[in-house]
Amino acid sequence: MQIKLIGIWIVRALLLGAFLALTLYVFDWSLIRRQSATLLARPGWLIWMTAMYISAFALRAWAWRTYLQRRVSFADCMHGLFYSLFLNHILPIKVGDAVRIGYIATRQAITWDEAAHSVVVLRLLDMLVLGAIAATGMLALGLALSTAFFWFFLAASVAGCGAVYMWLRTKPYAFWEKHLRLLQSGLAGSGGILVIGTTFVSWLLEAWVVVGVIRAINLELSFVQGVWANSMTIAGQVFHFTPGGVGTYESVMSFTLAALGIRFQDAYIVALLSHGFKFAFSYVVGAYVLLRVPISFHQICDWIGKKKNRNE
Repeated sequence: MQIKLIGIWIVRALLLGAFLALTLYVFDWSLIRRQSATLLARPGWLIWMTAMYISAFALRAWAWRTYLQRRVSFADCMHGLFYSLFLNHILPIKVGDAVRIGYIATRQAITWDEAAHSVVVLRLLDMLVLGAIAATGMLALGLALSTAFFWFFLAASVAGCGAVYMWLRTKPYAFWEKHLRLLQSGLAGSGGILVIGTTFVSWLLEAWVVVGVIRAINLELSFVQGVWANSMTIAGQVFHFTPGGVGTYESVMSFTLAALGIRFQDAYIVALLSHGFKFAFSYVVGAYVLLRVPISFHQICDWIGKKKNRNE
């Protein structure tokens, strides 16, 4: 695990270094200001991007509720996702999932273990979908860097699966039996197809944030390419270590868009504007859930501590 941690921090340092280098060499405040004004002057695109982003979360909430055998309400799932999004954008560490687990576990029909299991499985499903889109795009789009990207993500996937396997080996048979049973019930039959299908479509919808920014500021990129760029960027967020993944998001998206033929300066601006949109969205929905279904700071700390203790 120590080697894995060192490897993660090396990648984080490289991504942060890439972001700082991009900022140093391509940052142009006057251009950023003009392109930001162009985006704000296109309210139709902003409304469309917001609708698609909300729809993406609605599909994830639907998938989550379906996986939990509809024992929680759609609204509870949406609120849990919004809390997770909000906290991941204001804190330097990813604690949103712990709060998402704690929030849904306060519903009478769901235990902590069931909530944690559902969040882990759906997170893994997210990464599998994103990884599949990223790998397919690398091969289908005929990119010059496709081979290097492919082997990088393959190595990262193998390392991640290996780490999960080593962790699972420490668990007793009863742990395996319980979670395999939950997995089977959650993904069995038409419900499983719905969970996988809605998860896949949700990432297609989220890609409209990137595509919308590009179209609004008069750059050229197809929707399929936008889906690939978004998938690569979100997959890169596994190395998140700043609020909202600042630095890692911009680095991965800038290099991904550059690989698609967009010049680095424009790619950097697209990354800044799309990430800024997501930050603004997270703060708005965060304010909404804090007013609509408030939870205390003590509860949040308790849930984070409980998740940490369960993982040890």
